[in-house]
Amino acid sequence: MAFEKLQPTEVFKWFEEICRIPHGSGNLKKISSFLVKFAKDRDLYVRQDNDLNVIIKKPGTKGYEKHAPVILQGHMDMVAVKEKDAKINMEKDGLDVKTDGEFVWADKTSLGGDDGIAVAYCLALLDSKKIPHPPLEVIITTNEEVGMDGAMALKCDDIEGKRMINIDNEEEGVMIVSCAGGARFHGYLPLTRENKSGIKVKIRVKGLQGGHSGEMIGKGRGNANVIMGRLLLEITDALEVGIISLNGGVADNAIATDCEAELLLMGLASQMHGNIVGPDVSFFSLFGKLSSIAYKVESDFKAELGSRDPGLSIVVEEVHEKTLEPEKTDISNMASVNLDSSVDTFTETHEKREVVSGVIPCAEVIELARCICAMPYGVQSMSSSIEGLVETSLNLGILKIVSSQTGAVEGKGAASQSAGTMDEAFLLDYSVRSSVAPAKEALLRKMEIIIEGFNGIFEVTGEYPGWAYAEKSELRDTMAKVYKELYKKDIRIEAIHAGLECGLFSEKIDGLDCVSIGPDMQDIHSTGEKLSVASTKRTWEYLCEVLKAL
Repeated sequence: MAFEKLQPTEVFKWFEEICRIPHGSGNLKKISSFLVKFAKDRDLYVRQDNDLNVIIKKPGTKGYEKHAPVILQGHMDMVAVKEKDAKINMEKDGLDVKTDGEFVWADKTSLGGDDGIAVAYCLALLDSKKIPHPPLEVIITTNEEVGMDGAMALKCDDIEGKRMINIDNEEEGVMIVSCAGGARFHGYLPLTRENKSGIKVKIRVKGLQGGHSGEMIGKGRGNANVIMGRLLLEITDALEVGIISLNGGVADNAIATDCEAELLLMGLASQMHGNIVGPDVSFFSLFGKLSSIAYKVESDFKAELGSRDPGLSIVVEEVHEKTLEPEKTDISNMASVNLDSSVDTFTETHEKREVVSGVIPCAEVIELARCICAMPYGVQSMSSSIEGLVETSLNLGILKIVSSQTGAVEGKGAASQSAGTMDEAFLLDYSVRSSVAPAKEALLRKMEIIIEGFNGIFEVTGEYPGWAYAEKSELRDTMAKVYKELYKKDIRIEAIHAGLECGLFSEKIDGLDCVSIGPDMQDIHSTGEKLSVASTKRTWEYLCEVLKAL
């Protein structure tokens, strides 16, 4: 066991067990069944609903039997992200977890500390015969990361508690008491495919830090999908290119770290009336121009991002026809390329054109690029009442091609007379957040207008309410008092821009008194995610002391 020497052993034991079970959003049958078996093995009350949410109840320990129940709440799904060269199948394989004693992480993937650590805390409490506590009602929801679907569907008829501790915060010493509401915006742009003649190339935006779009959007980090949009706009100003494939990002609420497009390089933009690279324009000249544009866009964004996201890299690759193996080209020296020269030293393989089927024509690539660039992105407004708090934002988390065979391509839009479908489309998937409901609605309407302007259709799903600050909260006061007694300092009481399930449960359970806590985590929703071991221990001790006081 990788974590057998980590403290608290009773928590890391269960966290490692959870990491062995694949549990990305939408892939939760195994982890949900594991939780049900855990409860049944201990003769605890358990209910699993059709959405795979799990509720487990445990009576209060001696002296706490008649105390009011306490709800402990978290979610079982994780944002499953992996590096390009990772061999793991995150649908089937457990994580390759690592530790240096200070942090815990997973090799080349996200860790799922958000929110696996909440599940581990809950299992440790349910398994314990020594820790004093009131009656516990543990609610573990599904698909929180893709719209809070589980919490939305969950019926709470068997929940008696009116005090809830949500364990989905990623900063120790902070008690969250309010959060933003949000929605998912799915924009679909029409596309067609044709047979085209040219030479295949790949272009990839990579090296960005990413992170949770609620917590990190205010940090000004780069988004690979947004950068790809601007890159395609610059490319199509100079060159005729078609798209063969496009894939960027993994989740609407994760800032995209990587975006890759396979392009067909066909000619100069001035030659777009024809579909074949003219004999007077060598492949090297076109490739040099493409690489020079990539270098310029990379330089521009590095200047814009500065130290906020210094790892940005744009890689241009030649795809050889015979092997279809890409050959990476360093674009760092391309600024000095003479783009008008014709170089005869390239092999015949480089110069040989091929007729490729299923190419999205350049006119539609231009429309995609313009739409991405026209769409708002990032922080739209800051709170006027809480210094430093983002009020309204949006994140382009997914940019890819979808078809009716792989999923629904339908929505509303003027071009479709209020509703329509497409056989295949470019998907622009956004997470929209705001702590002010009218601001969220206004932003969504703006996005709808832009999509309609590009003959697209849209769908808004997964809307969830914000969580309003409660002027009076006995739970908040008690937990603040316990923290002060333990650490001789005040806990910070804050609102966050990210969405929490607390808002939904506040609507479902009348009179719910709710807070959110958690241990220190870094770069959640990314392959750089880390969980602090020492913070996990302190947060565990704090949680146990809070339960004693309730």
